[in-house]
Amino acid sequence: MLNVSAYPFCAARLKFQRCNLSEEGFTKFWAAVNVATDLDDDALTEFGGFNFDDRSDENGERLLSRLELFIRTKVAGKKAKSDIGNMSSAESSVRAFLGANGVKVGKLDGIEDYWRAARILWGDRIDANPKVKDVYTLVFQLNRIPKKQRPKIARGNKSLLPNEWRAAA
Repeated sequence: MLNVSAYPFCAARLKFQRCNLSEEGFTKFWAAVNVATDLDDDALTEFGGFNFDDRSDENGERLLSRLELFIRTKVAGKKAKSDIGNMSSAESSVRAFLGANGVKVGKLDGIEDYWRAARILWGDRIDANPKVKDVYTLVFQLNRIPKKQRPKIARGNKSLLPNEWRAAA
């Protein structure tokens, strides 16, 4: 049986493809070929370092290592981007809550600013020191505020926001 545990992203793709790793003749090279078939050819070419001409196991290991790096870099790049297409649904929710209540969300620099703005708008309804200060905890706390009270409370506290965060009324 072929062991690809050293390449977790590649292993996940092979599992998703339902590849039979115990099949005779299924080598690291063929594992690399299967992983690469789902990836964008132009992006692979731009990333470089892939030679599928040599079908040896040594080249298969090199290819898997390179593909693992490519996928990991691609995943990390998606997490780093802050545009709407790549953000989590929880972050989109927080941005929508804040934007609907008078905050210029484009001026906020991440989770700390989201928490600060929410704390200003909704005061003691938002826990100042939660155990985990992430976007999911913030969404949970915002959802606990009754829907009809959110805009009323926020309107009363909007003037406390820093000027650069305040949307035009």
